[in-house]
Amino acid sequence: MKKALILIFAALMIPSVALAAKPSHPGKPAPQVTYVLKGTLSNYAPYDSVTPANGSITIVVKRAMPHGKSLKGATLTFPIDAKTKIKLRHHMTTITDGDRGIIMVRAAKHIAPADLAATLQASSAKRIVDQGAPKPKH
Repeated sequence: MKKALILIFAALMIPSVALAAKPSHPGKPAPQVTYVLKGTLSNYAPYDSVTPANGSITIVVKRAMPHGKSLKGATLTFPIDAKTKIKLRHHMTTITDGDRGIIMVRAAKHIAPADLAATLQASSAKRIVDQGAPKPKH
């Protein structure tokens, strides 16, 4: 009887030990959004696949969505890596200083306005759209 009681007690302890050690699950990552920055492009240096070295591009922000009102008028520089997609306007071969354009960057949805510019510039541009030279004003 004692042996049976000990075996039952031991059998009951093994599952409880297994349940006590829960597997560690990483926390959910912060939600990400695509920040869309519209403005004037300059200082374009393409990604160099030979060395491989990141390129860069600068934008003077005229509009920024979403949550980017604090960026209006700011000059931001973004790295360009192998995954950055670049779309040029018809018959264009490169991005020229002064062209209008759009830069899209993925980053956390909730960034304090004071940290927004620095946080975005730490990420590579996901997409760059060159819209060509600005239209002349009449």
